[in-house]
Amino acid sequence: MLNSGPVSTMRKLFALAPLGALLLAACATTAPTEQEQAVIDTMNANSIVPASATERQAVRSQDVLTQAAFWAEAHELNPSDLEAALELSRTLRQLGNYQRAAEVARQTLALYPENADLLLAHGSALAAAGRGAAGVESLRRASQLEPGRWEIFNALGIALEQAGQSDAARGAFRSALTLSPGQPSILSNIAMSYVSSGDPDTAERMLREAMIRPGADATIRQNLALVIALQGRFDEAEEMARIDVSPQMAEANMAYIRSMLTTRRRYDAVREN
Repeated sequence: MLNSGPVSTMRKLFALAPLGALLLAACATTAPTEQEQAVIDTMNANSIVPASATERQAVRSQDVLTQAAFWAEAHELNPSDLEAALELSRTLRQLGNYQRAAEVARQTLALYPENADLLLAHGSALAAAGRGAAGVESLRRASQLEPGRWEIFNALGIALEQAGQSDAARGAFRSALTLSPGQPSILSNIAMSYVSSGDPDTAERMLREAMIRPGADATIRQNLALVIALQGRFDEAEEMARIDVSPQMAEANMAYIRSMLTTRRRYDAVREN
């Protein structure tokens, strides 16, 4: 959720493809069918000398573009390579290519329909593209497969919020918080859900709590700056925003919020952004 300013942050949260027939059919089983396993085995057998485990580990310390190129090649050589698919989807999300990230995960799910990591990657990429409603099914399934992972429930909450299901979203966020008490990113997401419902006071209180937690980052501070601005305290908000963005960007964000608050759209405009 890290971005250059509070407006961009809101867009990414609420702005974070239906599964194809093949995937839906594959998901009906708990393990690959004999035919699917044969496809996996054939792909593995025909793969052109994949990168070694040492090479795969080493590339993780490289820049994201280098990682993306590496995993794209590995995925092209062997589409059944689960690690390559997961890493490629991850790096594509980091680069902002959310549609392709979701596509890679969706295609690989046809071979590994019960893999929670792939389901998480698929739903998260759709949410990042602002299509959270389409990612809810994958994220719900992931949460059923691995109910002890807070990050799955956190992603599910984002997707549900985008789908306009605020109550269900907060339920998912609270499940995540139960699994990881005090996690600042979860607290921030719950707070922004309250913002979209027109309750900035509760949102501010939760964001201030998130700010003092270990691991709190610039995203949370920018969200707090946004919430403060939505309450009309523009000087305070701009001063906080300038910690992470340029004075020009902070001023532009405040001008945008001022204009938004003069219209009838108010918090509806925040949800749409």
